[in-house]
Amino acid sequence: MTAQPVSPTVRPSSARPRNGLGVAALALGVASLVAAFSFVLFPLGLLGGLVAAILGGIALSRRGTSGATNPGQAWAGTICGILALVIGIVFSIRVGTFVDHNTSAFTSFDNCIAKAGNRNEVANCIARLANSIR
Repeated sequence: MTAQPVSPTVRPSSARPRNGLGVAALALGVASLVAAFSFVLFPLGLLGGLVAAILGGIALSRRGTSGATNPGQAWAGTICGILALVIGIVFSIRVGTFVDHNTSAFTSFDNCIAKAGNRNEVANCIARLANSIR
């Protein structure tokens, strides 16, 4: 019996691609987009969208050097982040102009509530506010 020659096996490189920034950009971009559409959380969507767009941009610029295999996730995170940023800016402008146009109504409502002594007077203050908002 003769020994069979052993052929060397080629193993794939043990270096794993670094996909963390693309995944983080995607997760933060989607969460920011959801937050931007909610009226209460749109400031968080604004901030998260900015961070997601920056992370996605960094991930896209490093994809050639770090061996990342997920440029699609990085692009999606960047796009979702930019959309969240735009929606947050639009909501901020809309809320700001709404408050600016109705400052006198809010001031008079505040004075009315401060002087109200019972629930009926509070209800009248609310009704006046509803009628005076433009």
